[in-house]
Amino acid sequence: MTPTAPMLTSDRSIQVGEVLAAVVRLSRLLASPRSTPFGSTVLTRTQLDVLFLLAHEPDAVAPGQLAAPLQVTRGAVTQLVDQLREHDLVEQFASDQDGRVRLLRLTDDARSQVEAFESRAIQRSAPWFDTLTDDALTDLARLLVQVKGGSRSS
Repeated sequence: MTPTAPMLTSDRSIQVGEVLAAVVRLSRLLASPRSTPFGSTVLTRTQLDVLFLLAHEPDAVAPGQLAAPLQVTRGAVTQLVDQLREHDLVEQFASDQDGRVRLLRLTDDARSQVEAFESRAIQRSAPWFDTLTDDALTDLARLLVQVKGGSRSS
C-alpha cells in the first residue's frame, strides 16, 4: 500500500512555502562564490552533480544508476560522462563480475579536488547554522534526507 500525500491545508502550504524559501536562500548563499573545484575547467551544473554523486558513492556505479538522481535519461548520462572522461575527471572500467557492465568512479585527482571543494564549502557555510544545537542540526539533516528527491534511494 502506498502512502498518500498529506492534504495541502493552508497551514501546510504556508509551511512548505517557508521551507522552500529557506532552501532557495541557502542555495543562493552556497552558489554565490561561483568557484569551481576544477579551476579553469568549466563544467555545467549537471556535470558537477555527476561528480558530487560519484564522490558520495562508496563503490563505482553503472552510468544508468545516475540517471534517476540527475533526472536525465541514460543517454544523457553517457554524454555527460564522456565529457568528464575527456577532462580526466571520471574513469570508466569493466566490472569484475560482468565484463559487459561498465562502471564509473572519480579519478584520484578529481576526488581530491571535490573533497577540498566540499571542505571549503562546509567551512564557509558553518556559520549559517550557528543558531542550531548539534541535535537540531542532526534533526535538520535527517529531515532533509526524508524529503522526496533528497535521498539517493528515491
